[in-house]
Amino acid sequence: MIALSRKRGGQPDDFSPAVGGLLIGDFSGGPTAEEFKSALGQFLTGLTVVATHDRGGPIGMTCQAFTAVSLSPPLVLFCARTQSETARAIAETGTFSVSMLGKHQRTIAERFGSPASHGDRFNGVDWTPGAMTGCPLLKGAIAHLECNLRASHPAGDHRIHIGQVVAASAYADNPLTYFQGRYK
Repeated sequence: MIALSRKRGGQPDDFSPAVGGLLIGDFSGGPTAEEFKSALGQFLTGLTVVATHDRGGPIGMTCQAFTAVSLSPPLVLFCARTQSETARAIAETGTFSVSMLGKHQRTIAERFGSPASHGDRFNGVDWTPGAMTGCPLLKGAIAHLECNLRASHPAGDHRIHIGQVVAASAYADNPLTYFQGRYK
């Protein structure tokens, strides 16, 4: 792994090796938050709802920071804000589900992504508990994964959560995507 250090608006000028899996280098002259968000907006992502259950019932959040990690064993990861109630519940239960949203589920993505709807996100939403974990699987999703939490690592104002997939299913439909601040 190689780290790149940049001066604001410049090209890579220093290559530093990774130490203990963490990138090192001088990133103090990095982009502003708006520059960073603008650049990331150019990356097309799929949308998921990551969910579990806590004492109050099902809990979940919209997540576009999701990806596969390994085929053997089957591992995935998602990133969540350090203060995320969903991530806190996942750390407590040790299990989570991923519902990959279909093109027709924009309102679900908006609902599970809104802080205002936090306590009411599952009200009126059709879901079923997963057979392996009991975690909520949203009906109409184009794929479902059930996972056991294997690791969680701090990363700035977020945490990286890695799960081992214990069940997977896929359905034929088009994905809901996000690009340049808009659903596609």
